[in-house]
Formats: sequence, C-alpha cells, structure tokens
Amino acid sequence: MSHTQIFAHRGFSGKYPENTMTAFKQAEKAGADGIELDVQLTKDAIPVIIHDRTVNRVTTGKGRVSSYTLQEIQQLKMKDNEHEKIPTFEEFLAWTKNHSQLLNVELKTELTDRSHIKELILPLLNKYGVEERTILSSFDHKALYLAKQEKPHVEAAALVHQAMVNPEDYLRMLEVEGIHFKSSSLLMHEAQALQENGFAIRPYTVNTVDMMRQFFSWGCEGIFTDFPDLALDVRDRRISGY
Repeated sequence: MSHTQIFAHRGFSGKYPENTMTAFKQAEKAGADGIELDVQLTKDAIPVIIHDRTVNRVTTGKGRVSSYTLQEIQQLKMKDNEHEKIPTFEEFLAWTKNHSQLLNVELKTELTDRSHIKELILPLLNKYGVEERTILSSFDHKALYLAKQEKPHVEAAALVHQAMVNPEDYLRMLEVEGIHFKSSSLLMHEAQALQENGFAIRPYTVNTVDMMRQFFSWGCEGIFTDFPDLALDVRDRRISGY
C-alpha cells in the first residue's frame, strides 16, 4: 500500500492562523510529513510568507503586499490573532532547518518579480540546507520554469486549477516532476496516466474524510490539507485496515 504524504496547507491552517509560525510549528507537532507555504516579496524585496496579493483578508491592513516594507508589514495585526505577524521566509527556514518535514514552497510573483526569484528566494534554500526536501510550485509556470533552470536538482510541480489537455507533454516541457491539482479537476484514470508517466500527483485542498480516503486509494504521492491531524488519523486507519 502506498504511503501518501500529508502536507499541512499554509501550516495547520484549519486550527491556527494560516502561514504563521504558530501554524507551522503546530503542523510539525501534529506529525505532518510536509508543510506548504506561500512566498512573495515586500516593497523592499524581502521574501515573506503570505498567500494573497493583498494583506486585506488576513490582517487589519489594506493594500498589496508589494506596497509594504518589511517593517511596515510586520506591524500589521493578524485578524485571527493580534499577537501573530507575517513571518519572513528566512525566519521560517531558520526554524525548519532543525526539523525534517518536506517543504512545498509556492512562489507567488508579480510580473516584475520573476527575475528576483533566483536572486532573493532560491539562494535561501541552499543557505539553510533544505534543497533536498523542498518542492517548488507555482501557478506562474514561467516563473516555475525559470526557477527550475536555476535549481534543476530541486523538485518542482506545476500548480493547476482546471483540467488540461496532454498534461504529460506540458509537464515535460516545463521540466517539472509533478503536478499539484485542484481536487475536483482530475479523474482517477487521468491521475494514473500521469503517475505511469513518472509524475508525482498531489491534490489540494483535501479537507474531508471521504476526499482523503479517495486520494489515498488513488496512491497519490501527497495531499494538501488544512487538517493534518485528521488526515494522519484517516491514513493510519487505512494502513491498519480500519
């Protein structure tokens, strides 16, 4: 029976403020196999961890992430917990270097930022010694391709939110090893074809027991979930035959 890896989506975001150090630490404590996080740049070109292009949804501030300096963005209060702050990518890496979780680093880019990936983000993976357990992903496939050219030894996966025609050919062109797909966009035989062609498949965001069981039965390499504790329990019961 295949062992599907469980990635905590934006950390343990089902119970803690997403993409915060608390969410990451709680994901590690829960036993997640991996941690997924989103990286983009501040106005002063510091990589920080936040999903949206703007700070509106998760903080009391307003405006684009790229319009704030690091000092300004870290003064914002998180809506779910005013004691939390938007962490820097380096802060996370300094913590995770002492742990063993796989890392899924989603590259969030503005059109002017693609050239900054190899200069400001990718070197940090080597600095903190995490390249061998990192997967790079992005909806910006050109940015992902450029990152793969810079770090060909680091695993990469294309993020997609809808069905594709001839996905194997496209993924080979991108020179990536996997595909991270919206859970409702791929049928089982399509997933099996991708795996038979050597690609790792990981659906997002898998938050119900039925969906977890489905993708475990498919033999997916991994799933992304807001509830790693639930996914671990479902996987353990499946392995035990319950």
